[in-house]
Amino acid sequence: MLNKLVLRALLSLSLAFSFAGAANATLISQDILFDSALDTVDEYQVIGNITISLDTMDENGYVEAGWESFTFYGFEADKDFDLFFAVVDITNITAGIESLDFDVTLFTDLSFGGYIDAYAFDPVLDNITYSFFNNANADLYDAGTLAFGAATVVPTPATLILFLTAVAGLASRRKNS
Repeated sequence: MLNKLVLRALLSLSLAFSFAGAANATLISQDILFDSALDTVDEYQVIGNITISLDTMDENGYVEAGWESFTFYGFEADKDFDLFFAVVDITNITAGIESLDFDVTLFTDLSFGGYIDAYAFDPVLDNITYSFFNNANADLYDAGTLAFGAATVVPTPATLILFLTAVAGLASRRKNS
């Protein structure tokens, strides 16, 4: 009886660890909030969303390889970018992205650039951290200030696989008892 229990436990662990290596990495997703430079009231509206994969993060928490999803005004930004640099606190990934510096093209004629720092943000100051560039006539427009919304951290699917393996092991143990 004890041998069967140990054998089932080892089988469950080997199954769980075999699936854990194939699982996707953790994703961090945050809304991008915008306050127009023309507004006199500090009202932030969601204008986009950024999702990064921690697979592309180095040991210091820097992500320079790109994003999983980067949208502005409902449109996906091109994967060809001039600048993309995100920083994540590796000791607290649930806090989300600490800073984001980007210059991306949304359409052929329109590029967006900006900087968001989650911890050095002061809504009282009139810091313009977001602008767009018309590639057709080379005009640059200061648009306003950006901030991050709440972070959503999607955990690795390996956690779910470990849980389901444990439930299957308990179910088979109960069935045989």
